[in-house]
Amino acid sequence: MYGKELSYVALIVDDVGAAAGKLERDFGLLRTSHRSAQGSTVPFLSVGRSALALFEPGDPYVGGERRTGVHHIALSVDDVHAARKQLSEGNLAFEINGFDDGIDGSQRALLSLDATNGIRTYLVGRIDRPEGKPDFVDKLDHLGVIGTDNARVVDTYCTKLGCTLDGEQFDTELQTSTEHFVYKSQGKTKTVVYTRPTEFVAAVHDVFITTGDCELEVIQTLDTDHTVRALGDTAGNTRQDHGALARFLSQRGPGLHHVAFKVRDIDARLERLRGSGYRVIDERGRPGARCSRIGFIHPKSMNGVLMHLVERPDVL
Repeated sequence: MYGKELSYVALIVDDVGAAAGKLERDFGLLRTSHRSAQGSTVPFLSVGRSALALFEPGDPYVGGERRTGVHHIALSVDDVHAARKQLSEGNLAFEINGFDDGIDGSQRALLSLDATNGIRTYLVGRIDRPEGKPDFVDKLDHLGVIGTDNARVVDTYCTKLGCTLDGEQFDTELQTSTEHFVYKSQGKTKTVVYTRPTEFVAAVHDVFITTGDCELEVIQTLDTDHTVRALGDTAGNTRQDHGALARFLSQRGPGLHHVAFKVRDIDARLERLRGSGYRVIDERGRPGARCSRIGFIHPKSMNGVLMHLVERPDVL
């Protein structure tokens, strides 16, 4: 099957040199240089068995996209032509009929964006680079994806590509308001407590799909009316998270959204980043999915890419 090895994650950053320096110096990622089909030098930062590949806005390798963020993922295969032929025979469509030139002279083929629900996913030839070693981060924990059709994603990545469906989660936030009246007259006090009906705030449906040594966390928003913004001057919360997802979906449609690193002792890691001048949304870890603790770094500190740290048990 073809979904077992995540070669790299392509990021568009506003300053490749600065971003590569941060990831190498402050996150302990191993840096190597590679060459795109258009001849530009592409820094790869190895993290676990995968890597982050950095591109400038407008680079032809990312289709000229100028918005910063997570652009695409690449799955390693032994033979791109053979893999495409077999998957096409299994009714998995591709965006174009031919092949593109990839990194270091390899080839790549882009899966149908309709089949992946907007997750840009390439099959690529193998790229020779070293494996990352645990340092400030252990590995990629997951790639956050905003989805609108989780059933389609599961069919493509699990049924057709052979990835593993690890589980699913529903995250719902409800709000109940209570009003307290105290009335005093002629030496008597009357107290009335009125509880308003519980209101729905937000909900998402997550599916967790393993590819390589990290996961795709595909988050399907079940409500898109709330767009509360995390400004970064106070700790984040679930309502802000849901609002950010809805805002991303309305502006860009479904697709890759953020990068999450697995760490140990998240509070110490966040404090270290803050002490190094990073703008962190969460100064301490807060509750996240699957018994984890999470802490977000503001995109302005990561050259336009939303990243966060995750501390969670290996076994639930």
